Amino acid sequence: MDDRIDRIRTKLAALPTSHEATLDPPLPEERVARFEDAHGVRLPEEFRRFLTRVGSGGYGPDHGLLPLHRWQASAGDVCAGRLSAPFPVVPDLDVPEGPEPNEELVGAFPGTITVVHRGCSDYTLLVVTGPGRGRLVEVNAEGFFSPRFHSDPDFLAWYERWLDFVLTGHRSLNRFADQMAGGEEELVATLLGDALPARRRAAAYTFLTHPRPGPALPATLLRAYEREPHPAVREGILRAMAAQGERGRALLAAALADEVAKVRSLAAVLMTVSVAEGRWPSASGRRALAERLAVEEDPSVHETIRRMLDRAP
Repeated sequence: MDDRIDRIRTKLAALPTSHEATLDPPLPEERVARFEDAHGVRLPEEFRRFLTRVGSGGYGPDHGLLPLHRWQASAGDVCAGRLSAPFPVVPDLDVPEGPEPNEELVGAFPGTITVVHRGCSDYTLLVVTGPGRGRLVEVNAEGFFSPRFHSDPDFLAWYERWLDFVLTGHRSLNRFADQMAGGEEELVATLLGDALPARRRAAAYTFLTHPRPGPALPATLLRAYEREPHPAVREGILRAMAAQGERGRALLAAALADEVAKVRSLAAVLMTVSVAEGRWPSASGRRALAERLAVEEDPSVHETIRRMLDRAP
């Protein structure tokens, strides 16, 4: 683990000065132990090591890492006195979609501490107690979406991935919570062969912003789409294809025949490109959309395609 701490320190030092990568001083072991004793828990070892060897708040995703005195209050005190109770969600069982169906969990996240406030009612939590112990999980305090775990196995991996994304020049950091570590070859292997749909989705989403993608990537993404059984992962692949520019968008027509209406609608929307006058499909995209419109039976998909065609010059 000391090697990981050393790598993180080296990467922090390599960040451009414009990032103002300042961390609060590390916490004394005694301070961490007092917190643990007060709440009847032992913090995950990787997080503990970060706190006592690297820093106790400051530079990190979104608005930065929260200091100890805000670990609970930031999420509306929902965690106060409940760190020893388990956070019940099991990571990676499936791709979470839609609002949180468990009303008892909305606004109450036992067994977790808040490490990042992303804005509004969105938070990144670290699971201290429960089946996801040591993992980071994305939540919305109002239940607008179901809790979804970050792909990283622990806090150090999560934080180092953040530094790697910054240093390698990801085109945007807004999707960090939905992405994963790895170069193009490793991500393709995950997308094509991992048994967990949550990890395949994370690999797809990483290609939305991955720097310097290879020329064969659009065709590889199409191959992944054609063999992917999970609709939510197929949606992620389509978004990744659209992010590859004209070569990727040209392949989206294959998804207009997807068995799931929601996926067909997404494909139609992603086939448009932003121009000064709005969003328009290309000439070939218009033809593909018109052909699909003639046979589309789902009213919502039919309306989406019609709207996309109406935007064409």
